[in-house]
Amino acid sequence: MFMQRNVAYLLLIVMLGLIALGLVMLSSTSSVLATVDMNGVYSNLRKQLVWLGIGGIACVFLSRCDYQKLLRFAPWAMVVAGILLVLCLIPHVGVRVNGSPRWLRLAGWTYQPSEFAKLALILFLSWWMGKNQRHVRDFRKGFLWPIACSAPILFLMIRQEDYGTTAILLVILVAMLFCAGTRMLYLFPVPIVGLAGIVLISVFKPERLARWMAFLHPEQFKDGAGYQQWQGLIALGSGGLSGLGLGNSRQKMYYLPEVNTDFVFPIIGEELGMWVTLSVVFAFLILLLCSGWITIHAPDPSGVLLGTGITVMIALQALMNLAVVTSLMPCKGIPLPFISYGGSNLLTCLAAIGLLFNLHRQGVYQTHTAPVLPATSYGVRM
Repeated sequence: MFMQRNVAYLLLIVMLGLIALGLVMLSSTSSVLATVDMNGVYSNLRKQLVWLGIGGIACVFLSRCDYQKLLRFAPWAMVVAGILLVLCLIPHVGVRVNGSPRWLRLAGWTYQPSEFAKLALILFLSWWMGKNQRHVRDFRKGFLWPIACSAPILFLMIRQEDYGTTAILLVILVAMLFCAGTRMLYLFPVPIVGLAGIVLISVFKPERLARWMAFLHPEQFKDGAGYQQWQGLIALGSGGLSGLGLGNSRQKMYYLPEVNTDFVFPIIGEELGMWVTLSVVFAFLILLLCSGWITIHAPDPSGVLLGTGITVMIALQALMNLAVVTSLMPCKGIPLPFISYGGSNLLTCLAAIGLLFNLHRQGVYQTHTAPVLPATSYGVRM
């Protein structure tokens, strides 16, 4: 009963705490832009606050609007995601950053459609597998069609050279199909072939190959492809238990690139110390447990699949970011949810949390022994 009443409040508190920490660290890292940012030292902070306001509105709307009605628009969401990803590849329409065409720009504001594609894929799979619960073990409806509809999104992500997000989408796809009940005979080769393909493609890209070599031999490449991760480790080690103090980071002074986006976690460790970094990890663990609790009490299979996809998306993204900044995997451009600077990711994460609140509001929480389900009911793997 305690979890039933308070899990949503706990989820909200953890989310707001992570967002607050992200805003504080964005204020701290913005000081390094004082000599180069013509829009003001805190222009990034102002933009993040605008995205936070938009994301907050989306979170409230999605928490109140029946998710079962929203799922009806899932196929259209996939179409819109595909169109936006194609626009990124069109010259003079898409924006290239560090050589990768992953962004769209409008009136000075940039948006990364791959973030919307993650949520669109989750909605689509929840809608399709929930609608075809009777046929989840069939090859055509339970495996072939979901894979065929997801393949264009994955292909476009590879064309954008965003292999990290492609891997996240692939894991979400496999996890949701597994929970829906797809036969393991069909499902087992997908992650092996998919992840092996991503690795193989990246090996033939000189820049990606250099990242793999830097991961395998960090000290040999600490002045080249492994420079960013090496500086991140220096930042984490410099902070010790209590940190150097808020705003006193040395590595953010042009030693460590991307200090307000992908590599904000090492700056947290340097300025605030190991106890705060461990608290961040613990906060994500609490968020994962709350999301899982809400998911297993969803009122129908579509809701369970929706919660599963959201849980995997946020947890895997946080895990990959922490693994990258601690040199446990090759460098990828994966932001830390709710903390890293970037409106696209913040908006997507807030929308996902809004859907979790929606599931909690309609959840089935029983205080007595559950009745035996009729023989015509269909469930999911949990």
